[in-house]
Amino acid sequence: MGRGRDASAAWHATEDFRWAVEFQEFLVVVDRDGKSAIDLVFNGDVFELAAASDRACGPDPELGCREGEAIEQLERILAAHRTELEAIGAFAKAGSNRVAFVPGDADAALLLPAVAQRLVRAIGAPPDRVEVLAKGFWVSRDGRLYAEHGHQLPWSGYRVEAWPTPFVTAKDGRRLRRSTGERLTTDLFRSLETKYPLVDNVAVLGAGLKRALGLDGSAASVLTPDLLRHLLFSTINWQQFRMELDDGDVEPPAWVVSDARAQGGAFLLSTVPDDDPIRPLLVASLTAPDLDRTVQALRDEEIVMLCDYRAAVRRARRRFEPLVTQFAPRGPAVTECPRTPDTRGGLFDYFWRSRDNGYLAYIDEVTTRLSPNASPTVFLLGHTHLADRAQDRANMISGGLLTIPMQGFSPTRKSLTPVVINGGAWQRTVTPVQLDRRLGDRPFSSLLPEDLAPCYSFLLIPPYADAPTPQVRYWRHTRTEGWGIAADCGGL
Repeated sequence: MGRGRDASAAWHATEDFRWAVEFQEFLVVVDRDGKSAIDLVFNGDVFELAAASDRACGPDPELGCREGEAIEQLERILAAHRTELEAIGAFAKAGSNRVAFVPGDADAALLLPAVAQRLVRAIGAPPDRVEVLAKGFWVSRDGRLYAEHGHQLPWSGYRVEAWPTPFVTAKDGRRLRRSTGERLTTDLFRSLETKYPLVDNVAVLGAGLKRALGLDGSAASVLTPDLLRHLLFSTINWQQFRMELDDGDVEPPAWVVSDARAQGGAFLLSTVPDDDPIRPLLVASLTAPDLDRTVQALRDEEIVMLCDYRAAVRRARRRFEPLVTQFAPRGPAVTECPRTPDTRGGLFDYFWRSRDNGYLAYIDEVTTRLSPNASPTVFLLGHTHLADRAQDRANMISGGLLTIPMQGFSPTRKSLTPVVINGGAWQRTVTPVQLDRRLGDRPFSSLLPEDLAPCYSFLLIPPYADAPTPQVRYWRHTRTEGWGIAADCGGL
């Protein structure tokens, strides 16, 4: 939720949440179906507090807003979205419902006490029913469910130092720290969204920004080595691949990192496929020394991650995997990084090691922070805007092979727990392939958020006695059925 409408009652180009009535109806149905006994968790980036005004907060690019400046931005948002806030308040007052706000990277200012208190007052429900979580995450009362926004994962360019107390005492008072991603992209989004309204409605983080930059004639001076590095890692999205039923048997290859690094700039050029919208801009804007320095600055584990991702894309495209909807499976070939000789062949085609290791390390980090009574088996995330889809998962049970349909994934491979699942965004979004189909011969600049399907993803965890079973669900509208909750968007 951002600035709302301008003086002429037209939407600000940067306003993405234009769905007040649909959101209001959604809360009514959720409350009814759950018999007013619901924990409703807003899992980050509810409010556009990082870029809600035309001016930045302070002259230092490393630092964000002071508390007073953040409250000014929040006040404007609250005034623009009264309907939504009243709907949340009505929901929180019903039965035994509870509402929790988890701060994300775009609304990290909610970690400032006065900002959080102002939001709670605006909702108007009893204080014990509405909470802004200063600890940066939500845990269910039984300790089984853990939710956070997802920007603090190890490879995220939006990871904020010292979270959830990302504060710095500056000359003019206490300010928020800014992540690398915020510093590099906030002004870009603000300027490009006036020309390309869907720049942040594309459901792969950074994919819309790359498309807009590739089309914008003034972007040649914008692409720096730092921005390229950020885009490379922000658009790595493991959700887009189909997991194989034999993924417990195959092993990951060993990449020869020294050989990959020795390729210099050619390594990065090989990592960005020919059909990537930023490829022409990369070639035109960055010199060979720029690219060489960028490669030399990469850590070994970052090179391994890029190699894993390249191999996964290559396999998906060679197999024309039909379930992949986030990039065109029939695009140009992608080359692999050099492997060690003893890990060549089909037995070494598991390409999700970087994902697994990153999540497992982060899950360990999270669990050490929690109380001894909390032992999460489900980790609920957002941030990427892309909701997980159901897929079959093979598991060895008592010597037999049992195929279990599940959503999300387990980074332990041979176990069904813990489960990591992404709920996407309660927002009108589109994947890159869906966008191409919708555009046809029309320019990217011609589409508005209202042109996207009225279908909004969220995570539902039904009551459970044994193991929680998170489910991606959609609030969608069809001409024949009207509004309702469904398991997919039904071809919208």
